Amino acid sequence: MRQSETGTGFFQDRGLAISFRFVSLPDLDLNRLDQWLGQALEIHVDPEHQASKASEDAQRNRATAYARRCLTLAGKLLQMGNVPVFDCPQMRSLSPVDGRSGEWEAKADFSKVDHVPHACYGLALQFALELCRWAAGAAITHENRNNLYAALEQKFKVPVKRMVPSGKSTIPVLRVAHQLGIPFIHLGSGIYQLGWGSKARRMDRSTTELDSAMGSKLARNKVAAANLLRAAGLPAPVHYVAENFELALSGARSLGWPVVVKPTDRERGEGVAVDIADEAMLKTAFEAARKLSNSGQVIIERQVQGVCHRLFIADGRLLYAVKRLPMCVTGDGRHTVAELVDIEVQLQLAKPPWVRSAIRPVDELAIATIRAAGWDISSVPPAGALVPLRRIESTQWGGVDEEMTGRVHPENVSMALRAAELFGLHVAGIDIITPEIEEPWHQNGAIINEVNFAPLLGGGEISRRHIPVFLRDFLDGDGRIPMEGFQGGESGLQMALNRQQELIERGMRCYFTTSTRTLDAKGKERILPFQNLDQRTAALLLSPEVDAIVVLRDADPAAPETA
Repeated sequence: MRQSETGTGFFQDRGLAISFRFVSLPDLDLNRLDQWLGQALEIHVDPEHQASKASEDAQRNRATAYARRCLTLAGKLLQMGNVPVFDCPQMRSLSPVDGRSGEWEAKADFSKVDHVPHACYGLALQFALELCRWAAGAAITHENRNNLYAALEQKFKVPVKRMVPSGKSTIPVLRVAHQLGIPFIHLGSGIYQLGWGSKARRMDRSTTELDSAMGSKLARNKVAAANLLRAAGLPAPVHYVAENFELALSGARSLGWPVVVKPTDRERGEGVAVDIADEAMLKTAFEAARKLSNSGQVIIERQVQGVCHRLFIADGRLLYAVKRLPMCVTGDGRHTVAELVDIEVQLQLAKPPWVRSAIRPVDELAIATIRAAGWDISSVPPAGALVPLRRIESTQWGGVDEEMTGRVHPENVSMALRAAELFGLHVAGIDIITPEIEEPWHQNGAIINEVNFAPLLGGGEISRRHIPVFLRDFLDGDGRIPMEGFQGGESGLQMALNRQQELIERGMRCYFTTSTRTLDAKGKERILPFQNLDQRTAALLLSPEVDAIVVLRDADPAAPETA
């Protein structure tokens, strides 16, 4: 007997069964629980999970509806903890606990991610059960929201992130891979393989196996990166490196005011100060930057005019580009700047912390920025007018991205591609400061401010829209390879070997395996330390030499299903 498929769900099909108990009483308010899930956590209940009043067994139906909400929440919590479980856990069984009114015992199947401790799943389910029980009886107030978010951070996210290394790009990229039917496996340390065999590619956050280790080291050092760019004939920042204030002042005077001050070895815009125009401002900015610098060194840089634009380069092409505007509010012609800020702050506070913007109440830095832009906190900006609250965009202060992909001048695209190639980076975020990205860099004094290794992918809506294109270019199709299974004695063996030969004649490096023996495309035996069909097949799926696999399920009763 023969089974055939293009690729396999080999790893993802393995589930993790977890049993749990909960109490479902008649006064349990499912409507309030749904409001909590939707409003506070942005989790919307599947209509199929609603409790039907027409059920012959109302208690069981209600318990089922409640358990499914708990499982839905547990699945979402795992994603929040950077565990890529995108299918809702499925309830396998549900039964009342004898002698205990309202208590039920259930068993559910979770999609298992390799090298993720089982404790993560148990923690997610336990916290989901506690949260749902509390939310079903708690009023939706600002105080209760904050209590929920604090408990979520302390009791779940912090301990899980200690167990699961990952970056901010990992879940957005893997979520899209899952939606596109691209299989993946966790190799450990937050590194994932997408696809199988010769079609497989590997990623860590937004980086790939094609990124140069030396290039990433250079990119992480602002001074080394600028020196390399300049030596290669690309526009780079002009700066001095200072270990004390006297050297910083000397450098600033040599460059001419204003200058930019920043630590040599920090990311996300931490410690960056712009528009430094005199000695007093320099002293304050220098001390702040030096405290954040691991090396104790600070960069004093000539300030150039313009706005930072991020060009996301992948596989030798521009994936997308954004103008990185500072955090701002948009005028409506009715409210003052102060009122606009307060409205936006309250709007963000009503959202879960992980989707909030970085906007904060008006402070001294915001007042200075607003005034520099020609406004006052009592001004009423016309509809559509942007009022900046910070001088620059940064991860620390937040900002607003404006898509510029189709507007980047070809010379600027070429410059970004050259920079990525210079550093040997398959994926790079090239930050260009320019007055106008639609003008060639050599005509308006633009510079490459930074070359970013592992740039954030999927952090905002614009970036998320481009992930499918990124994966399409990164992988060959959906990353799956042909895998065919045969069963039986001598006749099955001969059919399997014949099929292997057919695929080899088509130009495929097709491997054949049983639970005890594996042959490569040349008929040579590959020695493996396994006497198990699953393990041998898994080893082949991880090999870049394998274009196709033919499997023979022999008479070994211990051999589990693989396809």
